[in-house]
Amino acid sequence: MARDGTSRLRRVARLAWRGGAAVVLAYVVSVVCGMPVAWPFDCLVNAGGVEVVPALRLPADGRRRVVVLQHGIWRSSYALLRLQRTLQAHGYEVHNLDYPSTMARIEEHAARLALGVERVFAGGPVDELSFVGHSMGGLVIQEYLRSPSARPAATCVFVATPHRGAALAGLRGHWFLFRLAMGTSAALQLSPGDPFHQRPIAMAGRTGTIVGDVGEGNPSIPGHDDGTVGIAEATLPGADSVTLPLGHTAIAYDRRAVREVLTFLRTGAFANGAAAR
Repeated sequence: MARDGTSRLRRVARLAWRGGAAVVLAYVVSVVCGMPVAWPFDCLVNAGGVEVVPALRLPADGRRRVVVLQHGIWRSSYALLRLQRTLQAHGYEVHNLDYPSTMARIEEHAARLALGVERVFAGGPVDELSFVGHSMGGLVIQEYLRSPSARPAATCVFVATPHRGAALAGLRGHWFLFRLAMGTSAALQLSPGDPFHQRPIAMAGRTGTIVGDVGEGNPSIPGHDDGTVGIAEATLPGADSVTLPLGHTAIAYDRRAVREVLTFLRTGAFANGAAAR
């Protein structure tokens, strides 16, 4: 029995060593290639097939309907890969744009987004432009839409976006590890006290918010939250809203959230919006 126990411990140790080595390797590859550290995780959780809902497919009318996606801080475009593939399966032209979220301010990310949008329009007339942003990606979209030169958006969906800042960022912004992981540019702008949040929020023709609720998941956030952003922080006055029992990370790729985005883009309403209000 003792020998079996020792053998089992050795197997566990080998697995732990290999897992640790894989994490280190992924980190090194990320740094060398200039990719966000989270990309291996983003790829993993977005693997698998996508749901296709025939009733939500776009008509084959030749119109160019474009959706631009923006991921959140510390994440990569792969974080929205399931959403991207689902929208494409329903007939949308999707541009899932990456940006160095921890390395510049939100204004700089918005300028980068503007260049990406113009590249889309350089490919020909766009009949309908929509945006979907997760977490800080929603703030990048809002900053872009504030620009006088921004292309008008028909629809915007904000997923777990702290529209006026996140209390958690304000509480942890001075931590060394927070600044090491998140940087000292856009991450510090997430604090509710930052002047960034005094600017008006530009609304699209149709605007919706998807809010995560795991109960009182984080004691540092007043009321219910998704573990990172409070319900009150992710709710935007004047916008339609739906609340899902999902955490801040999972809400970017969970099939229920993806279905709500798809439904709002197609119909202008959330599938479960009425029940959530």
